[in-house]
Amino acid sequence: MRWLPVLLLLAPRVVFAQEEAIDIPPPEEKKLEWSGNLDAKYTLFHMDQASPIYQLQFFNAGKLSSYLSQYRIEPYLNADYRTKDLGFHLKTHATYFSDDEATFDLFEAYGSFNPSFNSTIQFGKRVYSWGKGYAFNPVGYVNPFKDPENPELAQAGLLSANFEYIKSFSSAALQTFSFLFVMIPPPPKFNRRYDEAENTDVALKTYFLLWNTDIDLMGYYSRTKPKRLGLDFSRNLTGNFEVHGEASYNKNAPRYTIGNGSLHLEEDDYFSYLLGLRYLHASNTTVIAEYYHNGLGLNKNEHEEYAGFLANGARSGNAAFIQNTLSVSQQYFRGSTLMQNYLYVKITKPEPFDWLYFTPSLYTIYNLHDHSFLAATTLSYKPVTNFELIFWPTFLIGGNNTEFGSKLLQQRVELWMRVYF
Repeated sequence: MRWLPVLLLLAPRVVFAQEEAIDIPPPEEKKLEWSGNLDAKYTLFHMDQASPIYQLQFFNAGKLSSYLSQYRIEPYLNADYRTKDLGFHLKTHATYFSDDEATFDLFEAYGSFNPSFNSTIQFGKRVYSWGKGYAFNPVGYVNPFKDPENPELAQAGLLSANFEYIKSFSSAALQTFSFLFVMIPPPPKFNRRYDEAENTDVALKTYFLLWNTDIDLMGYYSRTKPKRLGLDFSRNLTGNFEVHGEASYNKNAPRYTIGNGSLHLEEDDYFSYLLGLRYLHASNTTVIAEYYHNGLGLNKNEHEEYAGFLANGARSGNAAFIQNTLSVSQQYFRGSTLMQNYLYVKITKPEPFDWLYFTPSLYTIYNLHDHSFLAATTLSYKPVTNFELIFWPTFLIGGNNTEFGSKLLQQRVELWMRVYF
């Protein structure tokens, strides 16, 4: 019994020593990465001074040369912070023309949280990429605007919050299923900060990997915009041959045309769709071909009416009438593909003739209505790591009343110098 007091004094130390012996997991690893690039872009434009859209935009510019140039720099800065369950992504972009003309854009800024292994919550401003098309995405309801001349160009994302759930299966038919729900707050209208909560939009996408075929079903609901339903698919028929497609149904969508010299609006249901393929030849040459039908686009007669509307405005000589014509064009007829049916083809061949670090590509956007087209080639050369030179001539060919033949310019030559870090 004389050892009892000693044992009582040592007992807490023994228990504490046993607790210290328990393995404690290492602290959660945190990872912060920075990346980005700086682009310097010089562009030479051969303007089409006979084009009505040129005459409208340069009405007060006086007599100019048909050759104009532009020089700008564009810095991109990205940051990614990740832990096991949390993440933060930032992507910024700026365009600098001069000290008097510069812009700053927040492309992405969103946080993510993984409440479980299969689920993710994201909130902030992020870029979505819905659809399987390369140059066009009729089902890209939440995507940024895609320029078919440069589909891979970084764009500003969408202010939203989303929840995604992913589940894998061992079934021979269904291998993967995912569900993505997106809430999109309305842009502020009142005092530049507020809008009615009932104007919040929602979008939904479900994904199935079914019999080795990627299939998406998606929908978009809004009180202020057209309601839309869509689907897409992609399948590798062989190891080097892939086919893909998209289809979108737009309910009560607004469609603008010109009739008797004035703007007309009609609301109806329209279909847009895309069919495409991607083929990799044994020579490492990649061919992408896509047919795109834009249900909201203009037909040939409607485009001729629109071209006549621009020509009348340019000939008027009246500053107010010119400004009104230009405003209608920029607000209701924007984009590089205004009509209904297009064919897109791109051919890329890395390192031809064993020329290391050199990648040329050739692409065209062909208007199947009026047979005008855009043709361009991009020549990329990376002589050293993290440095790239791009030479990019573009030609627009067609008659005076055709889509590509009546554009602002006839040719464009770009030289890009890009440094990555």
